[in-house]
Amino acid sequence: MTNSEDTPNGHKPKAGARPSDTSELAARIAKAQAARRAQTEAQNGSRQDDMTGLARGLRIGAEFVAAILVGSGIGYLIDQFAGTTPWALLIMFMVGFAAGVLNVTRVVAELNAKNAAGKPDAED
Repeated sequence: MTNSEDTPNGHKPKAGARPSDTSELAARIAKAQAARRAQTEAQNGSRQDDMTGLARGLRIGAEFVAAILVGSGIGYLIDQFAGTTPWALLIMFMVGFAAGVLNVTRVVAELNAKNAAGKPDAED
C-alpha cells in the first residue's frame, strides 16, 4: 500500500518539501535544546555558588569556635595539672578567641582576594 516515497508515519511528503527543510528543522531543534541546556547549567551554577557561600560561612564559624574550644581546653588542662583553677582557663580562652579572630580575618581576606581576582571592578 505504501510506496518508497512515504514517510515513516505513512504520509506522503508535500510536493514543495525538500530534504533541506527537515535538516533546517533539525538544526533549529538542536539549537533550542542547546540553549535550554545552557540555561539549566547556568541555574545549577548559581545554586552551587550559593552552596559554596554557605560552606564558606560554616567553615569560618567552625574555625572560630574550634579555636576558642582548643584554647579553653588547653587552659583547663593547665589548671588541672598546675592547680591555678580559673586563671589559665581564662587566659587561654582569650588566647583562643584572639586566634579565632585571626583565623576568620585570614580566611575572609583570602576569599576577598580570590573574588577580586576573578571579577573585574564595575566602577572603573
